Amino acid sequence: MAEEEKEEKKSGGGNTLLIILIVFMFIIVLALGGLVVWLLLSKDKGGDEGKDKPAVTASAEHGEGGEDGENPHAKHYSPKYKQFEPPPPDAAPQYFEMKPFVVNFHGDGKAKFLAVTLKFMTYYPQLVGEHGELEHLRPILRDKITMLLRKQHYNELNTDEGPDKLRKEILETARQVLEHHGIYPDLLEDVYFERFVMQ
Repeated sequence: MAEEEKEEKKSGGGNTLLIILIVFMFIIVLALGGLVVWLLLSKDKGGDEGKDKPAVTASAEHGEGGEDGENPHAKHYSPKYKQFEPPPPDAAPQYFEMKPFVVNFHGDGKAKFLAVTLKFMTYYPQLVGEHGELEHLRPILRDKITMLLRKQHYNELNTDEGPDKLRKEILETARQVLEHHGIYPDLLEDVYFERFVMQ
């Protein structure tokens, strides 16, 4: 009788150990399954969030298209900016011409006037033309660029790098105006001088 009780205790203890192991394995499987689901869901969310942000490394300078067969002229940027239909991949550049600027500047006794004619370049036709965004901003652009030109110095402009440095400053000024008015600044690709005279 005593031996039968020992046998029952041994077999009962084995069953308990087996049940504990099964429960423990079940918990591990659930935890691993939950981890896999969480990783998959967080990966999807990360992909969506990245689409809302402009690419930090992009420059167009900033053209972020062109990779993996994408449209080389399309910009991907935050929805906080006004959204435009991207241009087709074979789009020709579009130009926005400003009337000539003639300003007094710091001629250092060698010149009194700086005369500049320029055009802004973009691939987005919504920025140019009679009803384009730049047309609505023309007075502001003209004022900001005029102020920038008046601050120039003859000795700085009369170098090989001088006009190119000024061109970059004008582009940056125009981009700041666009951004201030809710337009993604890098939609404006570049600016070109048609005329640059100091006299």
